Amino acid sequence: MTDTTVAPDGQDAPAVGRLAELTAALAQDLADGAWSPGPLERRLAHRLLVASAGDQELTADRLRDTLWEGDVALHHVGEGRLAALLAHLFAIANASDAPGAPGATAARTEARALLERVAGREGEHDRARS
Repeated sequence: MTDTTVAPDGQDAPAVGRLAELTAALAQDLADGAWSPGPLERRLAHRLLVASAGDQELTADRLRDTLWEGDVALHHVGEGRLAALLAHLFAIANASDAPGAPGATAARTEARALLERVAGREGEHDRARS
């Protein structure tokens, strides 16, 4: 069994490409209404954004904590799509050369924007209940 998330020798272009693909697909499905993040997904996205509010960095430690907080349930809700996105973000953040990989900054920025959209829906849900 091989790990195809991060290529050998610190060249993580496959992980960056996959993150960009996942982010675009989730963003499109969110816009089209084909994917609607549930309470767990919204809460975890919000938690991750709060953890990174000071420096705006989605670090490996913060992503690991978020994935751990979601535990097994996150891999089942929403077909595990947010879990996959967070896992690819983690792979890039955890790779030693990730910040310098071609497209890594753009992919992380797009993923963060998507997380902000997902987390923002938590507030919408809360306002709707009041």
